[in-house]
Amino acid sequence: MSSSTESTTYLNLLAGDQQDLVSEAETLDLGQDLAAADAVGKILRAIGVAAADTGNTGEGDISGEALGAHSKIGTYTATCTAIGAPAVFAVVDPDGERLADAVAEVAYDGPIAFLIEAYGVAFAVGDIFTVIVGAGSLEVTALDSTAVDGSEDIYGVLAEDCDASLAATPCTVYTKGEFNRDVVGFTGTDTYATYQAEARKIGIIFRDTVSAA
Repeated sequence: MSSSTESTTYLNLLAGDQQDLVSEAETLDLGQDLAAADAVGKILRAIGVAAADTGNTGEGDISGEALGAHSKIGTYTATCTAIGAPAVFAVVDPDGERLADAVAEVAYDGPIAFLIEAYGVAFAVGDIFTVIVGAGSLEVTALDSTAVDGSEDIYGVLAEDCDASLAATPCTVYTKGEFNRDVVGFTGTDTYATYQAEARKIGIIFRDTVSAA
């Protein structure tokens, strides 16, 4: 029996046998120091480049790009639809869905965040800004419902202690199974109840009793 299995047994993590126990080899994100039984998410998205289109009439710029909740991988566009003080921009996501409009000089807060700044030559209808959301590192990190990079969704439960304080580090993650809800570790005010419904959909079941060893 491996030391990681001994550790999880000692912690009374495993709590049933109706759902197959499945583990995956993963990498823990740099800066994390987690213990066996901690719940983890996976970093699926990362903010990319934001830029003004080279054909724009206006001399304004875009800055402050950041991920928001429920962002999609791909290119977001903000196209000027009304000029004036301030100019208005139609924001469209990578799937072509129109989102709330953006206004120049006002911070935009949606699936992505950004600020379109006006200076020099005024914006013209049709001026375009783009913000790219790319794939994340695909490394695991502490599960956190306030995250916006994909790690707000449960991916699994650590099968072993793992210290990635100095470098991203290989680890083993249970991605399916039945787990003692009182033993699984969560971040902040999150609890098993925060994730219970979504966890069950991917084969992670939280139970309130522990099966016999």
